[in-house]
Amino acid sequence: MGGQGARRPWVAWGISLIGAAAFLWLASTRLQLWPETFTLESPILLAAAAAMHIPYAVVRALRLQYVFDPLVKRSGGRRMSRRVLYGSGFLSFFVLLVLPLKLGELSRPMLLARGRQPGLGLPEAVGGVALERLVDGLIIVAMLFGGLALSEVQLESSLADVRMVGMTMSGVFALGLLVLVVAARMPQRAVALASAIGGIFGARARELVAGLVERVAGTMRGVLALEHAGPFVAWSILYWAITAAQLWLVLAACGIHLNGAAAAAIIAIVGLSIQLPGGPAQFGTFQMGTGLALPLYLDAAALQSAGSTFSAVMYALQLVGAGLMALPGLALLARVPQGPEDADSPEEAP
Repeated sequence: MGGQGARRPWVAWGISLIGAAAFLWLASTRLQLWPETFTLESPILLAAAAAMHIPYAVVRALRLQYVFDPLVKRSGGRRMSRRVLYGSGFLSFFVLLVLPLKLGELSRPMLLARGRQPGLGLPEAVGGVALERLVDGLIIVAMLFGGLALSEVQLESSLADVRMVGMTMSGVFALGLLVLVVAARMPQRAVALASAIGGIFGARARELVAGLVERVAGTMRGVLALEHAGPFVAWSILYWAITAAQLWLVLAACGIHLNGAAAAAIIAIVGLSIQLPGGPAQFGTFQMGTGLALPLYLDAAALQSAGSTFSAVMYALQLVGAGLMALPGLALLARVPQGPEDADSPEEAP
């Protein structure tokens, strides 16, 4: 058993590297994975894009306060600790990038659950992060269709495939969000259904699944109130607007001058691509996404020069930015009290 356990991480890394190689090969059929010459037109715009990583990371992290603050209050706390909120957000994004096969998705729920917040265990954390991912997915799909409609596409032959993928993913995200909303609105029925399904695998599985669904439904109840749902969605839209603006700046820095709608479509295609379980640091899936998106707007010559530069620069920017933001994340988590579970302390940031 010990030998098998020791081999499991290597198996995951091996599979991820094989997947990364396959995705990189697919990307290489469309653009150079590493440009022969960098066509950096404006270092100033690139610096501006790099600076945007701070508000990008902050907004990405803070959104979950509208999910977990009501839960903490119902459990006797004042609000969720901002050290846990921001620390887990800053650190988990880097972990998500580093680990293979999307295993890093578990990092933020685990960090949140270890933050000693009243009422916030691993099931609640998983439910909150799942809600965030589903809302993000629907926003990405909206950006895709809106961006394609409002921008001038050169490669019309690829539009049907892109739209089909967008419609399929929108259905997946909408169904997942519907399941969470229904569970929150009708928790007793959701628990009964989960018990029936879990009962197929025995009494212990029935109790486990029913308990998990009950706790996740409890997490969703608070965020469904308009005073929490409205800000959560608004901050999520702002987060993706910052993401698209950052990408637009990198495009312009590399000499690719497109409108904001095209930038939104590109970030949406890349965003959908990196949902695939690929190599560590999104290596392969990111390049495949840019290889699918850029030909919609660039001719062959621009794709191999400015397009290849953009792909390399944008990939390095998000990886380095995530690594740098992980440092304050670690510092914030190190300051989380390890004594009695307190939702917040007076000296914490608002």
